[in-house]
Amino acid sequence: MKISIIGTRGIPAKYGGFETFAQELSPLLVKKGFNVTVYCDRSELTTPPKRFKNVSLFYISTTKTRNPLLYYLLSVWHSLKSEDVILVAGTGGSLFYVINIFFRKKIVTNVDGVESKRDKWSPLKKAFIKLTEIVAVKHSTHIIADSKKITNYLFSTYSNLDKMKLSTIEYGAYINNAFDQTVLDKYGLKKDSYYLVVSRLEPENNIKMIIDGYKLSNSSKSLIIVGDFVSDDYAVLIQKEKNEKIRFLGGIYNPEELAVLRYSAFAYIHGHSVGGTNPSLLEALGSSNIAICHDNPFNREVTNNKQLYFSQASDLQKRLEDLEQFNEAAILQLKADAKERIENYYTWDNIANKYAKLLSAL
Repeated sequence: MKISIIGTRGIPAKYGGFETFAQELSPLLVKKGFNVTVYCDRSELTTPPKRFKNVSLFYISTTKTRNPLLYYLLSVWHSLKSEDVILVAGTGGSLFYVINIFFRKKIVTNVDGVESKRDKWSPLKKAFIKLTEIVAVKHSTHIIADSKKITNYLFSTYSNLDKMKLSTIEYGAYINNAFDQTVLDKYGLKKDSYYLVVSRLEPENNIKMIIDGYKLSNSSKSLIIVGDFVSDDYAVLIQKEKNEKIRFLGGIYNPEELAVLRYSAFAYIHGHSVGGTNPSLLEALGSSNIAICHDNPFNREVTNNKQLYFSQASDLQKRLEDLEQFNEAAILQLKADAKERIENYYTWDNIANKYAKLLSAL
């Protein structure tokens, strides 16, 4: 069976959750006997690689960042001509599913949370994204939600949605025990001396709230923030907070370095408030990080209600102050709960098995 994965910026992953999803899932599907092609942004390389871990790579003539609608159109058109099943990351390509009347292929859409509620979008953009969600739900062969809460949202929003047309398949993560003092030295850090945030720096990820709560706590540990800014206005608002203890490292796309930074953190602070199963949170749990999460149903589902939660800056202040007073047994238990959540539920092998079962059924 020929499978295409479209809607990401391609692999190797250099941007976000969907790219990591494509990078991890596609080789596992190949091992299970599927012929997989991942569609990628136009490459700046003279001779871009044609394969990645036995996965075929196909390059679109534009980029998702520069021209997302054209990127989706070209991806949908080519994959419908070439593949048996199209696995689409996000709903942005759904407006072009009408082309499928000429091909009658199977289209599977991973709807990517409740994208239309993200604060970074203008009202017009939110309306457009909502439209693409409606079209995707109606015209996809099958819909994938990345958490049970997103599944419940879709059923409550679309009363005529056939339960047989919707599956819950989350993202995965690996157990990470990477320690490398040279990486910590590069960033001027010591193990257990800092709180870590790894996130795109946008309003719904509550970076400002995290900084405010941290400053209220007077913690002796540093706050290390890894990620790129999405909005110039938000960048101005946030970056004025930086000092010798609040440090912005920018985007770090070296997975080995990120693994070391995660494993060596005293705790991970997760401010995401919109969406389902967030890959960054999974990677933190797989690194045995104590997770201090924005209090919402998505994060509680992922952490199985066994970590720490905050809804405002004063909550985070208290979580940090309390955590730094915990005895060793309590800290070790939180770390063990984090690791066990990945081992028992969110392994990539488990996720790949779910996708393989669904794709074979289609």
